[in-house]
Amino acid sequence: MEYRGATAKIPSENILTKSTLIKNNEIQLRRSPRIMGAAAKENNKTEVVKPVLELSEILFEGKINYADTFGDCAMACDEVLQLVQKKTDIIVPIGFDLEWPFSFQTGSGKTALIQICMDYKICHLLHVYELRKLPAALIELLIHPKVRLVGVNIKNDVWKLGRDFKEFPSQKVVENNCIDCGTFANATLNRSCRWSMANLTVYVLQKEISKDPKVRRSKWHIQPLSDAQKSYAATDAYVSLLLYNTLQDKANENAS
Repeated sequence: MEYRGATAKIPSENILTKSTLIKNNEIQLRRSPRIMGAAAKENNKTEVVKPVLELSEILFEGKINYADTFGDCAMACDEVLQLVQKKTDIIVPIGFDLEWPFSFQTGSGKTALIQICMDYKICHLLHVYELRKLPAALIELLIHPKVRLVGVNIKNDVWKLGRDFKEFPSQKVVENNCIDCGTFANATLNRSCRWSMANLTVYVLQKEISKDPKVRRSKWHIQPLSDAQKSYAATDAYVSLLLYNTLQDKANENAS
């Protein structure tokens, strides 16, 4: 969900292409005061950078498992949990994201959709808006000691899930089971930026991710979801996992 978090502030020399910030065929950015130092406080001008090339849009092309009942959600989570338990890896990253209805009059609604992507072949979409409580298998999965939920501004999603479902131990998950891809990118790439998913996808993957406001601000609480909603939601979780894995490969290279 992209109502959380600030727009990425990316050094202009690192922009590879246009992103969602493009206006009139130009990219308009503000450098972070942390990057520019005292000069930024005196002259925080908007830089205009011409895009170098057009990038292709990234889409999830695997199987989408849409679970819209308590039983189906529990079954999907149990399936993923069993796969986690079988893995010999110390850490099992899972692309994680939420969607919820949003109104400028009333603000954020209750969590409607939970997206889970553990590999590139399948993404689980759990429609939880009508549920009074989360399936036990989902909670067990999210607090599993090997699981790391990965995504941009991931902790904000976890806190929201805890606010909407009181039985969910959000603090425990935030402390033990979250890796923010933006923070990871800064540490791995020696940057100090505030990333959105769209800009991190451009910077790391050299792809563009759709943030079509008609879909992003759509009625996520209404069942069934449209094909466009399913594709958008699955792509967010898939890209979260892809970003983490790409950054981890880079971190491994730096360490060798």
